[in-house]
Amino acid sequence: MKKNNPKIEENIDLSSYLNTNVKLGLNSDEAKKRQEQFGKNVIEGKKRKKWFLIYLNQFKDVLVIILLFATLLSYILAIVNANQKNWIISSELTISFIEPSIILFVVLTNSLIGAIQEIKSVQAIDALKKLTPLESKVIRDGNLITLNSEDITIGDIVLIESGDIVPADGFIISSSNLTAIESSLTGESEPTQKFFEEKKDMNLGLADRKFQLFSSSIIATGTGYMVVSSIGKNTELGKISSLVNNQKESLSPLQIKINKLGKIFGFAGIALFLVSVLIQIIYQSISNLSFKNPVFWSTTIINGVSLAVAAIPEGLIAFTSIILAIGVQRMAKKKAIVKNLMAVEALGSCSVICSDKTGTLTQNKMTVVNLYSNNKEYAIAGWDSNSFLSLVEYSALCTEANVLHHENEIKEVGDPTEIALLHMLQKHSKFQTKKELENAYPRLITLPFDSNRKLMTVVNKFDKDVISITKGAPDVLIDKCINLSYEEKENILKINKSWANQAFRVLAIARKKIDNSNLKKFNNLTEKDLSLVLENNLEFLGLIAMIDPPRESSKEAIKTCKLAGIKPIMITGDNINTAIAIAKDLGIYQENDKAITGSELQKISDDELINSIEHYSVYARVIPEDKLRIVNAWQARSQVVAMTGDGVNDAPALKAAEIGCAMGITGTEASKQAADMILADDNFSTVVHAVENGRNIYQKIKNVIQNLLITSIAEIILVLFGLIIFKVIFKKEISEILISNPDFEFYILSATQLLWINLFTHGFPAIALGLQDNKENYMNKRPISKYESIFAKGMGINTIWQGLLVGILSMIGYYLGSIYAIQSGDKNNFIKAGSTVAFLILGISATFNAINLMSQKPIILNNPIFYWKVYLSVIFSLTFLLLVTFINSIAKVFKIYDNFTSHSNLIIYSTCLPLVLIPIYFIHKISILIYQKNHQTKNTITNFELVLPPRRISKKITN
Repeated sequence: MKKNNPKIEENIDLSSYLNTNVKLGLNSDEAKKRQEQFGKNVIEGKKRKKWFLIYLNQFKDVLVIILLFATLLSYILAIVNANQKNWIISSELTISFIEPSIILFVVLTNSLIGAIQEIKSVQAIDALKKLTPLESKVIRDGNLITLNSEDITIGDIVLIESGDIVPADGFIISSSNLTAIESSLTGESEPTQKFFEEKKDMNLGLADRKFQLFSSSIIATGTGYMVVSSIGKNTELGKISSLVNNQKESLSPLQIKINKLGKIFGFAGIALFLVSVLIQIIYQSISNLSFKNPVFWSTTIINGVSLAVAAIPEGLIAFTSIILAIGVQRMAKKKAIVKNLMAVEALGSCSVICSDKTGTLTQNKMTVVNLYSNNKEYAIAGWDSNSFLSLVEYSALCTEANVLHHENEIKEVGDPTEIALLHMLQKHSKFQTKKELENAYPRLITLPFDSNRKLMTVVNKFDKDVISITKGAPDVLIDKCINLSYEEKENILKINKSWANQAFRVLAIARKKIDNSNLKKFNNLTEKDLSLVLENNLEFLGLIAMIDPPRESSKEAIKTCKLAGIKPIMITGDNINTAIAIAKDLGIYQENDKAITGSELQKISDDELINSIEHYSVYARVIPEDKLRIVNAWQARSQVVAMTGDGVNDAPALKAAEIGCAMGITGTEASKQAADMILADDNFSTVVHAVENGRNIYQKIKNVIQNLLITSIAEIILVLFGLIIFKVIFKKEISEILISNPDFEFYILSATQLLWINLFTHGFPAIALGLQDNKENYMNKRPISKYESIFAKGMGINTIWQGLLVGILSMIGYYLGSIYAIQSGDKNNFIKAGSTVAFLILGISATFNAINLMSQKPIILNNPIFYWKVYLSVIFSLTFLLLVTFINSIAKVFKIYDNFTSHSNLIIYSTCLPLVLIPIYFIHKISILIYQKNHQTKNTITNFELVLPPRRISKKITN
């Protein structure tokens, strides 16, 4: 039968659409007038910031401001000193410019990294624009013409056919076997039947509006006409675009904590600078020394800047970024492509994963699982093909879909349900393709599927016989079969209900022998009359059950989630019974859990949702606004939320969540741009692997931060207390030197020495800690609270006492080195001797701290071969430290004591004092291991029950 466009009924009232003529469409003048009134059919994004403004915005951070201030002050002092010495090149002049240049380089580099990441995040709206189709078929001036879809306006009559992308929102005028794939908007994995309805209930959810088509939907089958009701930003797609634009991105937990640390370090740097200057002024006053000497002010300010530099771990941002970048590379190898570095750590802290069902938890592929025929029921894996061969071949004949084989590629076209039938044909019939089957049994007539009939019928020629084949809903079809007794019908309905409760989609297949002489009469019958002839008095053949099966990896991943204290949630556009059945199979939905539909969710207030949010494991028939409410409700309970999705409807929630995970295979461009991470394999288990990786990375970052802060605390103790204590201890020597050398500078450590330790001595171990695998299992512990301090669980106390220990050892070393120089008759250089010993003790201790932090076990109990990366990095750090110390030309730049290698006592002080750390760290770790062995740690998950962190209602939800 020839496929014709459906006829438009002329009595349809379109007065509500500005008196559109239902038959002729708009005329050109009226269309132009409406375009001026309503604008173009485009989705406009918010105005994008210039890249340099985004870059400048990075300098608002307190830590960055303090470092820039220190840089500026250092440059000013360097220029003043250079002018006083007539710009005569010397090691002192060189170093005075090197110090601020290093700080400036770190600040500019890290700000650039932040700007690049921010620029990527504003691309979501561009992806939404790409979904707007280029051309559409429109009736204008009574003619069917092709227009750019941006020129469509309200009231236009649009022809839509199989394969078309719907250009705007509109209401169906007429249709023939019209179905639309709306999964990108509604989450429905199956095509939705569309037809004209005179009464339109706009309170229904999008998935239930059979009378309406939506922009960006794809027409799966049939043809139809629609009248455009909304264009551009007023379409459902446009509303989602507005949600994406207006939704603020959440800061990851690490961003929150590093920002907080930055403020602490910044204010500490300012305070220590002022304290240092004040102490030196007081000392100058007590000693009755002149304040007019410019050397005093230069030395005072330089010591203040040095103390501020000691308080600010310059490598914090750089080293954490490197560790995150390494984590990103590792995740890419496991099919998780991360766009935002901070997303890696956020995944490690997530306590809730909101996941779409289709394609993520399931395979996104309908598969036949059960068959029923001849009063026998078998799972498809174990049935005899010969017993069911007729059912297989008849069902494949009654399809519009096709599976095309081209060289090594397979292209599936049509409804996924029908594609599943064709795959069943390929596996169990001598006919490998539908084309081969239809060549053997040619199709004569097609009666398309209709949502009112819930049936589809074809007529095919079987050798000398002509047979009609009907497939459709079991409850409809069995009443039309004459070969079934009442008991048989009841049994079939019982099987159908049982399969439906297992989330199976069930089709019934029947046939009817046709008299050849009646074939010609059929061509003159209407669709309704033909249905009465072909779809009654049928012979029942059987039932076919199919399902979009869950991924096996998803079940194990969900089990891992629960052991890790993470709440997995299914959010889908499917009906609630199907969603619950699949959620039970996966282990998401368990006893005492609840499921809820989007319409029911709308009736719950924000406060009610916040207070009961942890009980819901399944959400069905939801809209984008619902997903945002769910994410925001969890966030209001202080939870870190991960959201997976693939459709346009997921984009706002992906952006609102702390970590958005888009599907790489089935995901729309909009979802990919809005997300922080793209799953290249569309697999839920990849998210769980990312969580594990994130937890490991978070611990590594904590180790690096602790290593940096231990040294910073030690430096503060050494420099701050050294200015007070050693000026008193060596008051006599300083006074005697000033008489002969008015330009004498008293310092504890130079800013360059501090920067060398903070950047280079820490650098190699920090990177190694990021590369180094460890044997710790972080997936049997609860997620880290979003508001938990980074110093929690003993890190703060350990950092302080270890920093104090290293600081005290450095002060002892400074004193011993200074005394050695004085007693050796080199009184003028006792400051250099003391600072050199303290410099080496700090540097060597920093490497020991890295080794200590690489594992929770004591150093002597670890396998050096397994941790070879850390040990190798320590060798590199010590090598660079010794190069600065032992190569005379470099040593002068860093104010190292002259001919240091010839002074064995100084070498002994510098190397032996840090060795004190080894037995102390060993005793500390052994004590912790003994305690953990005797006490069950509260942070370990020992059962499958979700244990939520303490409630903290942090905000209200904004719809």
